[in-house]
Amino acid sequence: MIGQPQDSVVIVSGLPRSGTSMMMQMIEAGGVPVLSDARRSADNDNPRGYYEYEPVKSTRKDASWVTNAVGKAVKVVHLLLMDLPAVHQYKVVFMRRPLEEVLASQTKMLHRKGQDGASLSPEQLAKAFGRQLDK
Repeated sequence: MIGQPQDSVVIVSGLPRSGTSMMMQMIEAGGVPVLSDARRSADNDNPRGYYEYEPVKSTRKDASWVTNAVGKAVKVVHLLLMDLPAVHQYKVVFMRRPLEEVLASQTKMLHRKGQDGASLSPEQLAKAFGRQLDK
C-alpha cells in the first residue's frame, strides 16, 4: 500500500544540535532501518553516533542516493530538504528545539573541540536560523 514506510523515505531533519541523531536512534530502535555510513564517529557530543550519510551533503548536485533510502530513515540537513527529488514519497520528522538551546549546545560542542563558532554573533545566528526555518 502506498504511504507505508517501505514505500517512502523517512527524513529526519532540523537545525544542527536539535536532536536529529537522537531521533534517528529512536526510529532505528522502533524497527525502521537507517541509512548511515558511520563516517563521523561517535564522540562526547553524540556518544551513540551522528547517523549521517555522506552522499546527503551533495544532494544539490546528485540526489541519486535517495533511491537507496526508500524504506529507510536518513538524516538530511534542513537546508537540503527542498532539493530532494519529487519522484519519491517522504515522511519528514522535523526537529524543533528552542534556538537558544541549539546555539548553547553548538557553542559548547565547538568549545569542547577547540573550534571557533560562526563569525556571527549569537543574535545574528539566531536570526539567520530563524529565516531558514521560516523558508
